[in-house]
Amino acid sequence: MTLEKSFEWLFKRFQNQNIQTCDFDIKCLKNIAEWVNRGKEQEIMQNAIYAKLFCHVFIQEINFYKDFEFAQKGIATILEKTVEEHYQLFTQRINDFELNRYLTSLGIDVEKREFTESEDKEELKQANGDEFIKYASGYWSEDKIRKSLNNQITETINKYKNLP
Repeated sequence: MTLEKSFEWLFKRFQNQNIQTCDFDIKCLKNIAEWVNRGKEQEIMQNAIYAKLFCHVFIQEINFYKDFEFAQKGIATILEKTVEEHYQLFTQRINDFELNRYLTSLGIDVEKREFTESEDKEELKQANGDEFIKYASGYWSEDKIRKSLNNQITETINKYKNLP
């Protein structure tokens, strides 16, 4: 349950004729709501980078799912993962990207052909030797990617943290 839903519930209950409320009850509830709203505004100002990226990711998720609720669930799934899981996924995807780029440079259409059979891999290995092995086994190491991501993330935070 969100704070907004809690406030909506309480305001509706206080408007009910059967519940005895006084002006002080309403004044207290409004005061709490204003305090929470100020806190949220301050939180957004302190996390402007996150807010910007959240908006970008949210619109991407909406475009993908064509549904606000699924988009919100998509973001929740992303945020539930640990940073370590994101780094591992990034490593896997960037290495897949490099392998596909390498295969495309050999004239192989990676969209139409899957390399699931060992003969395909063995044929490429024999034709291209160590270079194929380098790309097929993961061009970028997890350690190198981690260091690069850490550098880029901290540089981005330092560069953009004070921008509205």
